[in-house]
Amino acid sequence: MQKRRNPSQQRSQERVSLILKSTREILRTAGIGAVTTNAIAARAGIPVSSIYQYFPNKEEILCALYEDYLADITRVLDEFVAAERLDQPWEDFFTSFIKAIYRQETRDHIESELENALALFPELMALELAHRETMASSLADVLHQLGSPLPRKRLRRIGMFIYEINNAVWRYRSSYPTPARDHLDWGTAAVLGVVRQCMPD
Repeated sequence: MQKRRNPSQQRSQERVSLILKSTREILRTAGIGAVTTNAIAARAGIPVSSIYQYFPNKEEILCALYEDYLADITRVLDEFVAAERLDQPWEDFFTSFIKAIYRQETRDHIESELENALALFPELMALELAHRETMASSLADVLHQLGSPLPRKRLRRIGMFIYEINNAVWRYRSSYPTPARDHLDWGTAAVLGVVRQCMPD
């Protein structure tokens, strides 16, 4: 799904940012069930007609918000593929990388509501699946650059598995009141265990 209007002027960009910020606030404080265009407009302090200048419905607002969320995750990986990061031992790379991903995912405290939204809106799941494919390929590249001798096809499957480990941790922390440190430690241990299998001794 695409936004109705792609804002180019600063005022329009600020209005879209306000709409998305207000949607995040509703997700954080009231949950996905409370997200409506009327609620977003009220939170943003704008007429609901202003929302429809940019988004035809709440689904496209959620898609735009989720696209931004996934783009921020991708940027974390992009930062980590810098040469100085790839020069460190693979254990250090993945430990730091998982911590950075965790910080980014939990920054706005809406991850559990995004998990709920994925189950409700097929448009969001389509974005998630495309993101998963991109991340799996990027993680395969990282494993190769860190020294794995395995063929590319197998590394991509491992990259997908690493991505799904993170998704499992994401779902777990959305469902169970476990200390945040446990989520990070357990997820890191699981990823390191998988990566260890594809690295040279």
